[in-house]
Amino acid sequence: MWTDHRNALSPIRNDHTTSMKHLFTSILVLGALSSWAQTLPFNFESATAGMVGYDNATFTIVSNPNTTGNSSAQVAKIVKVTAGDLWAGGKITNVTSLNFNSAATSVLSMKVYTTEPVGTVIKVKLESPYTSEVDAVTTVSGVWETLEFDFGIPAPSGSADLVIMPQPFTSGGGKTFYFDDIEQVAAPIAPLRPNLPITFEAGTTADHFFCFESATLSVVANPDVKPLNSSALVGKLVRYLGAPYGGSILEFSNTLDFVNHPVITMKVWTSAPIGTYVTLKAEKPFWGEERSVQTTKSGEWELLSFDFTNAPTDLYKLAFLFDFTAGSTNVGNGGASSTFYFDEVKFANVALSTDPSTARVPATAFPNPTTDRWTLVQQEGPLNLVEIFHLDGRLVEVLDAQGSQRLEIDASAYPPGAYLAKWTTAQGQQVLRLMKH
Repeated sequence: MWTDHRNALSPIRNDHTTSMKHLFTSILVLGALSSWAQTLPFNFESATAGMVGYDNATFTIVSNPNTTGNSSAQVAKIVKVTAGDLWAGGKITNVTSLNFNSAATSVLSMKVYTTEPVGTVIKVKLESPYTSEVDAVTTVSGVWETLEFDFGIPAPSGSADLVIMPQPFTSGGGKTFYFDDIEQVAAPIAPLRPNLPITFEAGTTADHFFCFESATLSVVANPDVKPLNSSALVGKLVRYLGAPYGGSILEFSNTLDFVNHPVITMKVWTSAPIGTYVTLKAEKPFWGEERSVQTTKSGEWELLSFDFTNAPTDLYKLAFLFDFTAGSTNVGNGGASSTFYFDEVKFANVALSTDPSTARVPATAFPNPTTDRWTLVQQEGPLNLVEIFHLDGRLVEVLDAQGSQRLEIDASAYPPGAYLAKWTTAQGQQVLRLMKH
């Protein structure tokens, strides 16, 4: 009896065909994924792979709504659709060039257009993995403007996703934002300040500060020249809507000597109410010491003192936080009560130098940051063994200065980033922060 084997064989052929389809589909998917890998800049004149809206926001390419200040035909558009989604925004995935270590590409530049009020915060985050986030604030409404996002030094690298989060902390409900010409640009990288004092008459500029969480810092004319502070230039920090701890941070090449100089003084002017907290936080990675005091005046300069007695001796950053103390929930609004001027940050028991760059410090390194070599100079006493560490504590190398007061450190093989030089003198351990870009 003849048996028709066609039905029996069909499943075999179908399985083989299915397997081949799956293999072909996998190849297509892998090809599509690899095609998403892309680099800045983005001008949105053609389809841009990897654009994803999140938290119910839409992220699309549309016609330019206003060519004044931006002649592009097409731009990116983010709409925060749902009122309750405070963090809604857009993301571009699988970007291979999110590395800000180079001085030539240390800042992200972006054109922004929105009819939201002046002072609207635009946040940029680097994710997958998360490495950093920076805010910029609009200065116009209904007009294109270019905002810059400075990620500071050491700059982040290694993320794959670029996230744009317009007006965080704020309800959506149809609010619309347009973006264009996203690129990396050069920005000045200011050499690290050696130590306190800090004034704005010489040496210290806004480029020395790294702002975080919707705070902006600039150097401006003294708004109230009086005998207590007759300086022509002062620092100005404005807190816009954001986290309660928004502020700015300054890094030094030397550690803050709280053993011999436990108290820091700072002159402050604000029209915020009397009793507003001002906080200084001395920091190193994964550790910090906060000292908060309250203002006793409004609308005039006053001298505030911050006592760091018993604080660790290896802290080399100083964060400035206004209208903040531990547990605070106050957020800024960009107005007068969120605006603070400050000047002459110094150790209380050290006279103010007219040029902070001439302040005597135990040791210094130059150039700092560098691209290939540091020269380490100790002002008093000899150098012997100098250890170079990563910030995470890993030893890089040990160098023998053989009793000299000067040591050349070859940094050409070092990856970009921050390092610590440590050595011991008759006065105890010395620590110097070194930057490679």
